[in-house]
Amino acid sequence: DSASLLPCGRVSGSVRPPGSKSITNRAIVCAALASGTSLLTGVLDSEDTHVLIEAWKSLGVDLQHDTPARTLRLEGTAGQLPKQRGELFIANSGTTIRFLTAALAAFHGDFVLDGVARMRERPIGDLLDAVNQMGSQVTSQNTRDPSCPPVRVQASGLCGGAVEVAGNIS
Repeated sequence: DSASLLPCGRVSGSVRPPGSKSITNRAIVCAALASGTSLLTGVLDSEDTHVLIEAWKSLGVDLQHDTPARTLRLEGTAGQLPKQRGELFIANSGTTIRFLTAALAAFHGDFVLDGVARMRERPIGDLLDAVNQMGSQVTSQNTRDPSCPPVRVQASGLCGGAVEVAGNIS
């Protein structure tokens, strides 16, 4: 016997899909680099976003994350981090290691980004090369695989210009 559905009348409603961790983390980085206060809405509640938020907090960035309301209010740094040193735990967040490595290179300071054992197996050599081409000093601290984290960012700002990166790597 096959079941069948019969119309029972009009159905209406709305669905709000969850935010994207990639878009949420990009917005957080943009807000952290900007001047003034940013209010982000639709912020995804995920390990990756929590890791990035905690990293910015540990560097002295003023932010308030309201998880139930899915909002984040962040006071931008305007290019000046409150703390110029930090050891940041990024768990197994690929977006955080990639976005923070590049973002922190734009500042001035000395930062180490590290995570769980699995993170130390995730290659980011192309990113390190690209950021170094822009005038920062970013190096892997991984003695087993120098294309993987942990990463040390000795930041002195970025000079800008053209950079080539492979488009076929995550």
